[in-house]
Amino acid sequence: MTVKNRPGYWSVLVATLLWLPVHAVDAGKLYKWVDENGRTRYGDKIPPQYAKQRAETLSTRGIVLQVKPAAKTPQQLAEEQREEQLRIEEDSRKREQAVKNRILLDTFTNEDEMIMTRDGKIEAIEAVIRVTTGRIEKTRIRLTSLKQRAANMERAGKPVPVAMGTQITEARSQMQHNLTYIEKRKREQQVIRDKFETDIQHFRKLKADQEKLLSSKQ
Repeated sequence: MTVKNRPGYWSVLVATLLWLPVHAVDAGKLYKWVDENGRTRYGDKIPPQYAKQRAETLSTRGIVLQVKPAAKTPQQLAEEQREEQLRIEEDSRKREQAVKNRILLDTFTNEDEMIMTRDGKIEAIEAVIRVTTGRIEKTRIRLTSLKQRAANMERAGKPVPVAMGTQITEARSQMQHNLTYIEKRKREQQVIRDKFETDIQHFRKLKADQEKLLSSKQ
């Protein structure tokens, strides 16, 4: 009978094999990682080429005690930084909006006050537009007169004085300046209308939220 066929040989061998890893682990640590071919590897230390990969620390019974995640790539680090920056910006936006909400609620008690304020701002600009329109009309009359006089002199074969030509140029420039100014003020009026429309809608929502909060506490 050979040694291998002796009774109890395989039992002793299995027990010995099971004991050896336990003994080795007791002397240090057992690590688990995956190599470049996708094979799972075990050892008492991780080879340098796998140091940045995911690895597990195992107990003597093969239970995972600790997981070391894989080192992050430059792309992953850059993405984390981008997401963190977005989070910071979003937090800042929320804080700014909270301040604006508080100012809106502290400034107005109802929508009628907002409408009156809006109309007052628009009317103030409208008054400036009316004054500027009057200046344009006066300049137009003066320019018409200067042009007529210059035309009469040309028909009479007389040279148009340099001063008159300068006055005509300045009158035209002044009219254009005033027209541009009026257009700018009209755009300003529209900005006010749009802003107050948005603010009124937002004010309405804030008030509704306040009422819901009060109702929930009752």
